[in-house]
Amino acid sequence: MTPIVDGLEQQYRDTVAFKRINAIEGNGPAIMQAYRLPGHPVTLIFNADGREVQRFVGPQPIEVVAAELNKLLK
Repeated sequence: MTPIVDGLEQQYRDTVAFKRINAIEGNGPAIMQAYRLPGHPVTLIFNADGREVQRFVGPQPIEVVAAELNKLLK
């Protein structure tokens, strides 16, 4: 997922904030538990109010994630 997220981050850098969490280091395990994430990779998309609006479990094509971001940005 790193290359996909890198590409999305580059494409949307002026409009979307990206946060990466390491599932096994630092506060990653607590975040995984708080959001009830089953494993990784998981991509969560939040709206401007901080509400989760989409969750992808497992690797996703860049086009799928970009389409969801575009919906939110309209």
